[in-house]
Amino acid sequence: MNEAYPFNLNHLRYFFEVARAGNMRRAASRIGISQPALSKQIQALEDAIGLQLFYRSSKGLQPTPDGEIAYAHCQRVFGHLYDLEEAIDVLRSGSAGRVTIGAIPSISVHILPSVLRRFRTTHEKVRIRVQTTRSAQVLAALREHRVDVGFVAGQPTDAGLTAVRFRDSPMVVVTSPNHPWADAVADGRALPREFLDRADMVAFDQPAPTRKFTDEAFDELDVDPRVMAECPSIETIKKMVQSELGFAVLPEHCVADEFQRGELTRIPVDGWCLSRSLYLVHRSAPQLPPAVRHFVSLIPPGG
Repeated sequence: MNEAYPFNLNHLRYFFEVARAGNMRRAASRIGISQPALSKQIQALEDAIGLQLFYRSSKGLQPTPDGEIAYAHCQRVFGHLYDLEEAIDVLRSGSAGRVTIGAIPSISVHILPSVLRRFRTTHEKVRIRVQTTRSAQVLAALREHRVDVGFVAGQPTDAGLTAVRFRDSPMVVVTSPNHPWADAVADGRALPREFLDRADMVAFDQPAPTRKFTDEAFDELDVDPRVMAECPSIETIKKMVQSELGFAVLPEHCVADEFQRGELTRIPVDGWCLSRSLYLVHRSAPQLPPAVRHFVSLIPPGG
């Protein structure tokens, strides 16, 4: 196909409006140009394509057979353009589009579902995609424009990212209800910190930032638990603790249901006070798309 088209979209618009109106004056008024100027444009279009598009008479204008074919195509072209205009209006309003989210497991499993439920009540046409991975991978995906919004633990230092702390999550010591520590703290007393030293523990694996975070806390307490099992999955760690393989240190919001059901026990420890901050992160520039802005607005800053 020859890419040097003898006409442009404006030419087609002029022809389309004249064919719809059947009258040069009405079409000129609808378009917003003078009648002589419109007549000149239609003549230029006919000359450019080498076809007569209208029969001209004192009663007005009627499309020729060639004009009828051109008009039928224009109806489809401008119908799609009108659909595009409506779609753009919807996208600008944020009521449609797509939001791609990257989140660490403790947030994607235990916090994100309720946020997405609220978002869907007002943005049911927005498509949502969630990627669950570690903080470093979430931040890399943000930098590479593979996700729109990220949820991580710990404040990022990337200059091109905006991070908003939205929640503080205490890290708690947990055991099986059958663990001896559960009886020791049943009357509300805190477990002496020395009990942690050389105690069997189920821990996050070494690459996990939370592992480093908790190890530093143990160093400050001058205790050294004996890691009997390592795992990257919070859900698997909980099952291991329930099976009495040892104690664990987990985000409080990730074990609230197990506490309520009596499947795990929180163990207060003398001197133990550890918390991590959770952050919503997005690129500082360019401006967020409307649907993403609406989603971000559901996560107010706070502690």
